[in-house]
Amino acid sequence: MQPARHVFLDPASPLEVLTATARGMIEHNFIRAAQRAQTELMTAVAGAGLLPEVRTRVGLFPDVPNAPNDAQCRYLAGVLFGHDLVAQRGPRHRPMVALTGSLAWMTIAPGRHAVFTHLGPYDTLHLTWQAIYCDWLPTSGETLRRAPPMEVSINSPDDVRPQDLRTEIWMPLA
Repeated sequence: MQPARHVFLDPASPLEVLTATARGMIEHNFIRAAQRAQTELMTAVAGAGLLPEVRTRVGLFPDVPNAPNDAQCRYLAGVLFGHDLVAQRGPRHRPMVALTGSLAWMTIAPGRHAVFTHLGPYDTLHLTWQAIYCDWLPTSGETLRRAPPMEVSINSPDDVRPQDLRTEIWMPLA
């Protein structure tokens, strides 16, 4: 497994994402937590009339799991307004949104990222993460930064079959 590319996010131009948080990893995945966080986030975004401004959807992982079934591990669903993270273009803005429930603003870690591509259903994402940590990282000569890695959704299960889902995994590098 090798990165598809490397991306540098400029610290002078921080990217802020609106996030919702849920907890719980089950059998190496966050599918249930992601569904809860996504539902809270997208309900709030739709309620504020901001769906047309969403350009990028991300999942952030601020905690290191303690076990395959870590009930306390957090998953943050997030959206960027106006800016396409993959294409690195578009205006960056932070619209007014009522911060209710677990909603909060978070800055994506600036700096260098190795970007990997996962093709297929979300329930197999843990296999790509495992390949990154167990195969690529030990032989890459790279060191990870203390910053949350993230998944970037390239498409959606609303639009494509599960086997055609594309997700990027962004690993923050030192």
